Amino acid sequence: MKLVVCIVVLFFFLLFLVSMMKLSITIFFQHAQDDDEWKITFQTLFGMIRYTIHIPLVKIDKESPGVVIAHKETIEAISKGMMKRSKYTPKEMMDNFQKAKEFAKHVVRLNEIIKKFLGHISITKFEWQTKIGTGNAATTGMIVGLGWSLKYSLLAFFSKYMKLKTSPFFMITPSFHEAASETKFVCMIHFRIGHAMLAGIRMVKYWRGNRFPKRNTFVTKNANESY
Repeated sequence: MKLVVCIVVLFFFLLFLVSMMKLSITIFFQHAQDDDEWKITFQTLFGMIRYTIHIPLVKIDKESPGVVIAHKETIEAISKGMMKRSKYTPKEMMDNFQKAKEFAKHVVRLNEIIKKFLGHISITKFEWQTKIGTGNAATTGMIVGLGWSLKYSLLAFFSKYMKLKTSPFFMITPSFHEAASETKFVCMIHFRIGHAMLAGIRMVKYWRGNRFPKRNTFVTKNANESY
């Protein structure tokens, strides 16, 4: 009996430690003409555990409709990683989009759960540099204006729902005399694993079809405020 109690206590202690650990995610994207590169790095335990997804190539398959993505998954200090190639047809993309919509429909108060989770995310690095142009001054000026609007709209969203703990660096370089399309995006965020676990638990709790006792308005309001 004592052994069972010790195991249970140890389990909850380890669960508590994991929930208190911070997870850092670095998103890197670079586009230069026809070359695209994505890299997403996950770090925890003071950087001792690091997992990287490297996507060096995203292109349209000329032989058949679809998008070919080559990606490399690496767990540092364990293996060098393996290159994988995946092909996604338009039908598969639409199916995945439909599944995401169905998931959103099945979770009650999903927007509230996501907003609460986003509130625990801190942004510690945010850089977005762009060079764009068509070779025509008028159209280039219009595109640059749209680019600034897009960047500041994204910044406003992050500032509203997340904790912005750094000064963002934005830059758009217009190319009036030649066509150009280059961009570099770097964003670093971190949050405690426990907040992600709690968001997942709430999604399961509010999944449509689960039977929960109905609560009156006063109880529901208090629960929302304590959330």
